[in-house]
Amino acid sequence: MDNFRSGKKSLEYCCYIAGAGAFCVFLRWLQRQLAFDELGLAEKSAFHFFVVGFLIAAAIVFLRFIRGFALQRRTLPEDFAGALCNSEHKLYTAARYAAGGLMLAGALLLLHQSGTDRNASDFRNLSILAGVAGIAFPIWLGLANREDQSNTWLPCLLSFLPMLAMAVWMIICYKLNTINSVIWDFIIELLAVALTMFAFFRLGGFAFGKPDWKRCLFDCSMAATMDLMALADERYLGMQLMFLAVAIQMLLCVWIMVKNLRQGEAPAPKEDDNGGFEKL
Repeated sequence: MDNFRSGKKSLEYCCYIAGAGAFCVFLRWLQRQLAFDELGLAEKSAFHFFVVGFLIAAAIVFLRFIRGFALQRRTLPEDFAGALCNSEHKLYTAARYAAGGLMLAGALLLLHQSGTDRNASDFRNLSILAGVAGIAFPIWLGLANREDQSNTWLPCLLSFLPMLAMAVWMIICYKLNTINSVIWDFIIELLAVALTMFAFFRLGGFAFGKPDWKRCLFDCSMAATMDLMALADERYLGMQLMFLAVAIQMLLCVWIMVKNLRQGEAPAPKEDDNGGFEKL
């Protein structure tokens, strides 16, 4: 049986992503414990280089995986249904509703926890958008299983909602840290939210008719890793659940995309450029 269709390649690749995310959480936690003083100021430490170095190494591993898929002449269908179809097993249905439900639960918890915060209005807007995005995710992914894909506006709308939620989250993160001179204090959260927004943007490309499966696969992989890494920081529990939820969503989308990779045609040989003398 084809390793892609059977899910073996999906399992292997997602294990690498989950392993990278788990190690990133550990590195970030060590950085928090050993590279910051009692006042919360960043000190000179090798852990700053370790965090950056491991993220670069993880990106290289993901790129090698994707390049390996391309060298095996694998390609992902460019249509929304072909790229994200997940109707083979009921576990996909359970997974997408669990990920969306966790996002909704985090949004509701954040709404409750931030009621007395001085930035309560910002957190309220984030909670509403994140909750709507959590509801939209399983519906959006379920639309890829429909045989009739004539209704294209609904997948486009649903794929836009998580992008909007991440954009608002990024603005809030920047707003809360405008006077914070310790970049290492918030850069991981900012990068995680930004990468997640880009990943949802790439996923939305299949619904909008502008697909790029290699970049989409890479962005989703890095977003899942960064979302898991962000769990090492302290913030509202509702936001932690939201980070965990989007990490699961990214892993689920990666699993589905790798499973849906098909055997493509061999690339056409390129003609030697001799200035046109041969044709002349």
